[in-house]
Amino acid sequence: MNKSALTLIFSLAVMPLLVQCASQDELNQVHYQLRMLNKKVSELETTTIDTLQKRQASSASQMDQLYREFLQFKSDLEETGHLNRRLTEQNKELENAFKSYAKTEEEKRAAELKRLEQEIVNKDQSIDELAQQLKLQQDNLQAIQNARVEEAKRKAEAAARAAAEARAKAEAARSAGSGVPAKIRADKTKNIFTVSTPSSAAPAQAATAPAAAAASQPAAAPTSPAAAAASSSNDADALYSKGQYREAYRAFEELTRNPENSQAATNARYMMGECLFALKEYDQAILDYQNIITNNPSSAKAPAAMLRQGMAFEKLNDSDTARILYQKLIASYKDSPEASQAQQLLDKM
Repeated sequence: MNKSALTLIFSLAVMPLLVQCASQDELNQVHYQLRMLNKKVSELETTTIDTLQKRQASSASQMDQLYREFLQFKSDLEETGHLNRRLTEQNKELENAFKSYAKTEEEKRAAELKRLEQEIVNKDQSIDELAQQLKLQQDNLQAIQNARVEEAKRKAEAAARAAAEARAKAEAARSAGSGVPAKIRADKTKNIFTVSTPSSAAPAQAATAPAAAAASQPAAAPTSPAAAAASSSNDADALYSKGQYREAYRAFEELTRNPENSQAATNARYMMGECLFALKEYDQAILDYQNIITNNPSSAKAPAAMLRQGMAFEKLNDSDTARILYQKLIASYKDSPEASQAQQLLDKM
């Protein structure tokens, strides 16, 4: 029951009492106040009900909006959870794949490291073997050089003894004044002239004088005609240019015996190696080149000799020793033109 009905019933109940106690004006005044009260109550009910209805409608709309947002949020949460589960599974798969890849790569690196270590060990052994071979070859070269030096000394001593004997015979013939004078000629032939009967002193003296004069001359060293003709550097170069490598070798060898010009002797020693190289006697050429490297390491011909020595080893199919020589040339004479040539030869090996 609404408030207006209650108010009306209350008014009817108290009206007899009011009629008895109050006058007509007062009654009218009370009726007026009741009407105004009913009007206010009606307005209040209308206003309140409309406001409440509007609020209720607005609240219902907000509730619907909140419910829709809740459903959307719930859907987003479910989708996010699904994505999180998928990401977790993918992370596990990626983690397993990464562990497998890391393990495989670690095994590969370990195998590669082991292979490299073994290769380094093998290379070190090869280097040691090559160093031993090089030392052995250097020792052999030194021994051969020493033998050649001793042989040259022996020949020089033999030539000196022969010259001394010749001078002694010449002196004996000169002091005798007659008899059997010996005549030694430059063609290595000794002719004996015998005077049968000295019929007179004048003919005997005439025969003795030329012989003594010839015998008094020192005996010439036994040299070939070609080497004697090529006693100068120009003549030796000319023989080399003509391809007469044997004769050029002997001519250059004569030039090495001049101790007054060490640079010319070194150049001649280098050309001796070049002659043997042209004759394809590579092992002998290596010895002459080694003589320059050992005895004149600061000479301008030293890097050229080392380069040609490496090329000679290549001709002998000893590429390992040639490679070592090229590397040594680059390290020892890095600013020389021969170092650039050695690097080019290394790149082709």
